[in-house]
Amino acid sequence: MKKVKITLFGKDYEFTSNSSDEVIDYVHKRLKELQISYSKLYEEVPFDDLLVLILCDVLEQEYASQKAIDSTLSNLREKLKVLRLEGE
Repeated sequence: MKKVKITLFGKDYEFTSNSSDEVIDYVHKRLKELQISYSKLYEEVPFDDLLVLILCDVLEQEYASQKAIDSTLSNLREKLKVLRLEGE
């Protein structure tokens, strides 16, 4: 476990993580992108509400990505099935 420090909208947070440096770097990068995307809302809504909005957006994106992965996997399975049948 290592200590990780993040800054979100000027507030520092510190926690421990067993994630790889690659994952931590990705999280830092995405947090910077999210802060840019939500900077206008930061001025307009309470911080807690903003965090909920960000979390919901991220979860929606995760859901859409998972659906796309599932669809691709299903298509690949179908193609493999067809190829196996053609090979018999």
